[in-house]
Amino acid sequence: MLKKLVCAICLIISAFGVCADKGEYYDTLVHIERNMLNGNDYVQKRLEELQKHQAKFTPIEKDFYQLLSAHHDYLLSNLYACKEKAKVLIKETNSIDIKAKANILLATAEHVLGNHVESFIALDKAVTAVPDLTRQRYKASILQAAVGIYQQAELFEFALELARNLQVEARKLKHGEYLCLANYELAMIERKTGQTKMAKQRLMLAIEYCKNNDSKIFEYNSIIALNEITAELGEFEKSNQELKKIIQPVNAIGWKNLISQLNIAIARNYLGMEDYKEAEKYALVSHNLANEVGDKRRLEMAAEILAKAYSGMGQKEEAINYFNQFMELNTQNRIRVRQRKLAYDVARQNRN
Repeated sequence: MLKKLVCAICLIISAFGVCADKGEYYDTLVHIERNMLNGNDYVQKRLEELQKHQAKFTPIEKDFYQLLSAHHDYLLSNLYACKEKAKVLIKETNSIDIKAKANILLATAEHVLGNHVESFIALDKAVTAVPDLTRQRYKASILQAAVGIYQQAELFEFALELARNLQVEARKLKHGEYLCLANYELAMIERKTGQTKMAKQRLMLAIEYCKNNDSKIFEYNSIIALNEITAELGEFEKSNQELKKIIQPVNAIGWKNLISQLNIAIARNYLGMEDYKEAEKYALVSHNLANEVGDKRRLEMAAEILAKAYSGMGQKEEAINYFNQFMELNTQNRIRVRQRKLAYDVARQNRN
């Protein structure tokens, strides 16, 4: 009995110690983190407010603040700033959770920049740490990011395995936000592997989970993907009606990759309707944004649409210029897919 009492007291003391270590700003940082995907302006404002109090931060709050700052840089497409902050955190933090989260941020930034070996090395470190993490939300968010990278590298077997693990973690959390992410990622895999009907059903489910849990970026990602399927069935006007409803809120969030993807989807629909002027308008928005952030995948998509739009309008010189750009990017991107697969093997060898 005495032994049990001593253990209980130790646990209570330990709990108080953890709370004390976290400090007075920790809960505010958690709140900012949970709203990270809902708008850059809000996050920017809150981080600037907290910056004034950095001298009072505990060690864990300092690391947490830097992690959120790195994530914010990623969402602003400041990929090099994101990389540098993540690398410092990986080297200096004593928190296994923050180290793992910094690794997945680094992996995602390197992935967009086309540094595939570095991306998979960081990804592998993050995923390997998942079973030992104390924050359940980090388990889910790391798995979600890893699924996206594997899926884009066309390593579908690994993507599917992690997506199923993500579903398990999402159910443990009993939080619709992560069920939203899990269904979105599974739908992307199903769509890429030709399971269109299943993907459509899952995207509708993802939208409901996202909508009910204020996960704006993935709600809009799911809406875009669902209406791309609608367009693939030839219903271009119906697709555009739904896509145009989210232009204002997507622009308000301010994530350039998302804005670019939405404009590509709308431009493709106008191309399908042979409204080449409108296709040009939306494709140029996407092209400029993708060029600005160095997103070669979306740059390729926008260049293809512009080549077809200018061809349809009889503007041969512009059509040829964009077609040549599309062909060059298409070749580069196909090489990148092969490089990603090779990079995965290199990363696994480095792990061993």
